Amino acid sequence: MPLQTTVIGSYPKPKELKMPDWFKINDQYDPTVYGKYCDQFTSSAELDKEVKSAMEQVIAEQIEDGVDIITDGEINRESYVFHFGRHLDGFDFKEPILKKYRNGALTAHLPRIVDKIEQRNNSDWAAIEWKTAQEMSCVPVKYTIPGPMTIIGSAHNDHYVDVNELSEDLVKVVNKQIRGLVNAGCRHIQLDEPLLVRNPDIAMRYGIDHASKCFEGVGLGVTKTVHLCCGYPCYLDQKDYKKADPHVYFQLAERIDNAGFDAISIEDAHRHNDLSLLQLFKKSTIVFGAIKIADSRIETTEEIRERLQEALRHIPADRLIVAPDCGLGFLPNNILREKVRNMVSAAKTLP
Repeated sequence: MPLQTTVIGSYPKPKELKMPDWFKINDQYDPTVYGKYCDQFTSSAELDKEVKSAMEQVIAEQIEDGVDIITDGEINRESYVFHFGRHLDGFDFKEPILKKYRNGALTAHLPRIVDKIEQRNNSDWAAIEWKTAQEMSCVPVKYTIPGPMTIIGSAHNDHYVDVNELSEDLVKVVNKQIRGLVNAGCRHIQLDEPLLVRNPDIAMRYGIDHASKCFEGVGLGVTKTVHLCCGYPCYLDQKDYKKADPHVYFQLAERIDNAGFDAISIEDAHRHNDLSLLQLFKKSTIVFGAIKIADSRIETTEEIRERLQEALRHIPADRLIVAPDCGLGFLPNNILREKVRNMVSAAKTLP
């Protein structure tokens, strides 16, 4: 069997969809713009129709390009974190605060946490979104959801004295949505937790444990993935942005390998890892970043294949899945598709 392929999450929004997009105005993005965008629609059905049309396009492209496990492209999300926060009580998006985040790598207007974080209602809204996407697809659709540390790192806390308590409250609402996804039939769920790599001390104290608790109650038959990239830049082809230290993967490997996840998603294309890292994962499948997500240069099939061959010297083929480093929202569509096709072609030739 050839190596399996997937994508991590975001795709660029088709030009017909005018929704505000973090990838286009990343630096100093203001979430109040999204509210103004939604206000122009006379009904939620009108907005849903526009989003569904864009989602169908992105799903069709992934299938055509040969990806085995796709996503909905996160087409209905202005930002993968803010989208989740808008479904919760305790977040204020009307009066965001401008601040640096991601260890000073980015500046943006961040929503404030002003009250206890709770589920706004009993809706399994993530399951509804997944079912909409899966009905458009003949291949499995993976649903992506931000983890507690990453949500905290993308907001300004004005309420909680104890950040551990904040994280525990977020675990509850994330777990509620994940259980809803499982009940709806979703079999591929990815928790996005890049902040584990940016804050390894917190990760070791409670971050990894809380990420694992997000999947409490999820049994066999569901692939539970945690995504650990080292961070987005501010724009395409930026060379000097501050990413997390890739050596942190070595610090976290044993702990996260034993945390109950089925798959660990790491980046490798932007900065090659010391591939002895893969040998530290005794149980988990590795989702291996094989194409850069913020570089317009298109990797050839052969160079991707050569790197995958190197990886296979350190991990069995049945525990290696091929993917981009992270979401693909920065890339122009023509470049994205050629990169993904080359990735798929390389994976099909191995092991």
